[in-house]
Parts: sequence; structure tokens; C-alpha cells
Amino acid sequence: MKASPATIGLGVTMTIGYGTLYYSFSVLAPEIAREFGWGQSFVFGVFSFGLLAGAVAAPVLGRLVDRYGARLILCLGSVAAALSLSLFSVMQNAWQFAAITLAAEFIALAVQYDAGFAALAQAHGREARAHITLVTLIAGFASTIFWPLLQWLLTWMSWRDIYLVLAAMNLLIALPIHLALPRARISEPEATGPAEPTIELAPDGERRRRMILMATAFAAGGFVMSAVGATLLVLMRDLGYATAMATLAGSLIGPSQVTARLIEYVRRNLFSPPLTAIIAACTMAFGVALLAGALVQPLAAFAIAFAVFYGAGQGLTSIVRGVLPLHYFGSAGYGRTMGTLASARIIASAIAPVSVIWLNETMGTNAALAALAGMAGLAVVATLALTRR
Repeated sequence: MKASPATIGLGVTMTIGYGTLYYSFSVLAPEIAREFGWGQSFVFGVFSFGLLAGAVAAPVLGRLVDRYGARLILCLGSVAAALSLSLFSVMQNAWQFAAITLAAEFIALAVQYDAGFAALAQAHGREARAHITLVTLIAGFASTIFWPLLQWLLTWMSWRDIYLVLAAMNLLIALPIHLALPRARISEPEATGPAEPTIELAPDGERRRRMILMATAFAAGGFVMSAVGATLLVLMRDLGYATAMATLAGSLIGPSQVTARLIEYVRRNLFSPPLTAIIAACTMAFGVALLAGALVQPLAAFAIAFAVFYGAGQGLTSIVRGVLPLHYFGSAGYGRTMGTLASARIIASAIAPVSVIWLNETMGTNAALAALAGMAGLAVVATLALTRR
């Protein structure tokens, strides 16, 4: 597949969407808390509630995407994201901070993967898999780009000024790219050769079964990814790893993620979407099991192997989120389907960090890792049940 400018452009805008509305928080929130004298638990608690607001937004956004097209939603999302980020620069109290954070996370899905994948599905139908993979391959560098960039900007401007820079990125870079996206939408059926029955042809009972199993798999996987992303350094420290080793393991997750996506992009014809989903779930579960092996002895081999396998599973899971609904249900109603699935995943992702930290503090690291392993195992079981036919 020759990469289209629209697909590359979406990769750039998804990078901006995640960098400005998600990854920026972990860098700028401590600065905000320090200036106002707030506890970091309050700041990150507000952020968790903001993620839950995304669960409410997801089904609504999905219906709007189906009705008006993903291009319009992406454009409006860029404007709304710029507005919400600019409001951070002038806020003066906790209530304003909470309201703006909730609004920003409510808007975020309109400029992140859910809307971007819908745009590709509407433009390419069942052939969107390669485009989705390429977008995730590009956007996989969001944290790699934005964390150092934000730290550098903090050395010569205030956090308020940085929020204006982030707003400008959405308005001056992302919005023109979204405006340039094609308006045309492909109609089903467009696939050649055998394929899974689409949502319109599948019996209601089978459609419901698939949705429940897919939502379960995505929610369980989202729980694991959110918990690991927020608590990995704490868990590895309590397992007995030195800070340097924990940092090394965390830094290896990104390259492993990108490598897995690159292999999927180059060799995608060898693996069907269901098989890719199975590989993603099993690889992530195996990575968590390797981390649990450190309960016996905190060996460097466990930490490094965990990072490699978990990172690969996480990288593939982001692709599966876009291609598996397309494979089973087709592009008709794709926005609504993605919205329903995203709602369950976001709720699980929002409660994961606080749940794992609570288990770690009250019942020990064994319990925290058992929860991660249990959710990773649930993702495997649900994926196997979904794809067994």
C-alpha cells in the first residue's frame, strides 16, 4: 500500500491530539498543583473524572460521526481542543480547573483514535486496516515527542504559556490537515472475497454476543494498559527493582510498541484481524506474567522481557481497537460501534490506576499484580471466545 497524504496527515494530528490533551497532563499538572498549592491527588483525581467524561462522550460522538462524517467532527474537535487548552492559561481557581479539565477530556475523543479510525473506515471501508496501522505507527511517538518537548518548554516559559502553544498546535497544524481530508464516504459492501458477516447481516443475538465479548476484551486490555502506564514505576520499586532498572524497562515499552506496529504494517497480509487480536491479547498477558515472575526474584531479565512483550502487545492492541470492529461489523455504523466499545474501555481505564494503587498499598504488590494478571487473562479469554468461529 502506498501511504496517502491523508493517512500521514491523520497520523500527525493524532500525535497532536494525544500529546496536547493526554501526555501533557503528567508534565504540566505538577506545575499547576505547585503554583496553586493543591495536592497532586486532587489534580490527578480531576483528571480521572475527566477520563470518565470521555466515556459519556464516546457514544454521542460515535453517532455524530455516523451522521455528519468524521471529517467534520475532527475539524470541530480541533477548534474545541484549542479553546479548552487556551482556557487553561487563564484559569484562576480549582473549580475552573476542574471544569476545563472535564471539558478537555470530553472533547479529546474527537481528535484521537476513535474519530481518526472512523475517518479511515469511512474513506476506505474494509481496506482501512493498513491505514489504521500506519496512523498508530506515527502516533506511537506522541509521548516520545511531547514529554521532552514540554520539559524543554518549561525551562523558558510558564505552564500557562505552554498551554497557549498546545492550543496553537491544534488550531494551526491539526485543523488545516482535518480540513484537507476527503469528504467522500465509501458504501458497504466494498470488500472482495470472503469476509465475516457485517452487522446488518448478522442475527441480533450474534451481533450482541460479539459486541459484549469485544467490549469485555477492550475494557480488560484498557484496564491493564492504563494501570501499567500510571503505576509501573511504583510496582517495580516495590518488587525490589532499582529506579534505573524500572526506568529502563519503561523506556523499552515504546520501541517495542512501535516495532510490533511496524511488523503488523509490513506483514499484515499474513495475519487476519482476529489472529492479530489473539496475538495482541496473549502477548500482553505474557508480559504481565513475566513481571509477576519478579515476585520470586527481581531479575533484570524479567523486567526487560516484560517490557518487550508487554510493549508489543500494547502496540498491537491499539490497532485491534480499530480493525476488529471493522472486520466483524463493516464500516456502516462504525462510529456508533466504536463509541459503544470506547465507553466500556474508558470506564475501565479510568478506574484502573486508583484500583491497582489501592491494592498495592492495602494488600501488597502480590494483589496488585494478581489484578493485572486477571484482567489480562480476561482479555485473552474474551478474545478467544469472540474469534473461535
